[in-house]
Amino acid sequence: MQNNQQGTLRAVSGRDLFALRLVTGIFQGLVLYLLLNAAHHRSGIATIPVLFFPLLLVIVFIPPTLVVGLPRMSGARLAMWAAALAAVVAILGYHDAWRSAGTQIIGIPPFGRADAPLPSMAVTFHSGVIVFIAFCLILASEAASSWFAPYESYFEVSWKVGLQVCLSGLFVCALFLVLWLGAALFLLLKLHFLEQLLRESWFKIPVSAMAFAGALHITDVRPELIRGSRTLVLSLLSWLLLVLVVIVGGFLASLPLTGLGLLWATRSATWILLGVAALTIVLVNAAFKGGHGSDQAPRVLRLCMRISCLMLPVLVMLATYALASRIGQYGLTPRRVLACAGAFVAYLYAIGYAWAALARSDTLPGIAPVNVVTAWVSLAVLVALSTPLADPSRLSVASQIDRLLAGSVLPEKFDYHFLRYGSTRYGLLALERLQGETQAPNATTIRELSSQVAREPARSLLNVDRPDAATLSANIVSRTPGQSVPASFLSMDWKRATQSWMLPVCLNSGSVKCDAYLVDLTGAHKLNVVLFPNSGSVGFVFDQASSGNWQLVGKFSIAPDCAAVRDALAKGTFQLVEPRLRDIQVNGQRMEVEAMSARSVVCSRPQVTDIAPTQVK
Repeated sequence: MQNNQQGTLRAVSGRDLFALRLVTGIFQGLVLYLLLNAAHHRSGIATIPVLFFPLLLVIVFIPPTLVVGLPRMSGARLAMWAAALAAVVAILGYHDAWRSAGTQIIGIPPFGRADAPLPSMAVTFHSGVIVFIAFCLILASEAASSWFAPYESYFEVSWKVGLQVCLSGLFVCALFLVLWLGAALFLLLKLHFLEQLLRESWFKIPVSAMAFAGALHITDVRPELIRGSRTLVLSLLSWLLLVLVVIVGGFLASLPLTGLGLLWATRSATWILLGVAALTIVLVNAAFKGGHGSDQAPRVLRLCMRISCLMLPVLVMLATYALASRIGQYGLTPRRVLACAGAFVAYLYAIGYAWAALARSDTLPGIAPVNVVTAWVSLAVLVALSTPLADPSRLSVASQIDRLLAGSVLPEKFDYHFLRYGSTRYGLLALERLQGETQAPNATTIRELSSQVAREPARSLLNVDRPDAATLSANIVSRTPGQSVPASFLSMDWKRATQSWMLPVCLNSGSVKCDAYLVDLTGAHKLNVVLFPNSGSVGFVFDQASSGNWQLVGKFSIAPDCAAVRDALAKGTFQLVEPRLRDIQVNGQRMEVEAMSARSVVCSRPQVTDIAPTQVK
């Protein structure tokens, strides 16, 4: 009887649920438009972020779960689970609104303008991932009528829902591509009605939501589309595992010969290693498929799976070591907190997969329970990151304040702007605390500098952190002995410079510092200014025109943390050489030939020296 009811429900879903799903999409689109329109005009609920943020996130992520879940469970069960997910998302939105109160940078400006604030990119991404993982686990459990469903059920549901979402997103993009091509056709006849319609938010937002819901329905009632797409995607990805094993194996084999110094000098080793680990996990699962009941991978891929599972712990340990070294030197930052969370989840995969690879079974069945357990743990980690439990802003502010009060960082070199502009309400509360600090070493200096930053005028969303001449003078440090950065360079109005988006970050942001070198790169006994943002490896070359204005004329790259090149620039112990390719001049018009780099830049000395930071990095 139950099977007959399920069969009837599925038959009905394919024939009659289209209208209900379409109505759900239209409702989502209309409410989403009303909310964004309120944000655009700074009116209504948009003026109350603690209500607006949760409602907006719920409207974005919960209706698709209703569309997907309609044929898979009863209305009461679906409503219960949707309400539970909505409550979690609302809590995340509420915390995001609370921690952003009083700050100048919140989310993405709606309609391309800085009107009312929107939820941050972090909480939006985390909410989407949480809803996806949790709903897939719920659907698999409901299908099996048990909290512990067979792994094949988790595999089928997660891949189906994931591909449904991806294909539906592509369908929406294709729809608007067709509409814009149609608008272009009408423009040939001087008819602008379709172009104007496509620019109206009241049209494109509801249409996008309706098209997305319709595409979810089509992919749901045509399961062969999903099965075919899944088979193709998994087959292609699984063979990439062979390439990855060769690359990662070669990398690990080269480490004893090159040492770890070059790896740490990149300053991005943690994220690169975690990225490779994540890719390894994805490709291993592409070859593993649904476990024992799936089509067995070829013998060479099964061997690659085992090798990858054994290499995964090495990658994660290298990433953890690099991360621990940076935290020990410079403390926590929001990015490092996220890296810690990623490393924690990666360790669960690494330990579980290594245990599965050591088993005698040829199909590595131990991967299945590891995936399920880690999915639940990932949910907990994402919720913690989006709440006060492990908020990256709260943890990084606490870490940096502890370093300052303990004397690990001199008050003059501490980045107080990070507290005011880069760390939400937690930073503002910490900055207020520092203004009354009396117990720490150099407490007087800490109070003065923190009060100075707190008294700075607020920076608008469209002109965020734009430094003035005094800020530039403090942030741009000359590394050339006996030479200071010209006053005319510091007093330039860089926001009016041509192609201002190409300038180094320190000229557009008061929270970023630059190393400056005063060198003659023309051979005409005329000094140029070379800036390296955040002690990086890309130098920006500036020249002063006859009018007195400075302009960006070029840039070059050096090896990361190469002390030899920096020392030569500071002392002027370098030579100017002719370019490999000369410019072309025809009838008085000069055409510059840009030479392509023939090889990667290497340091002229074998040792790598770490440059001492002057701010939170």
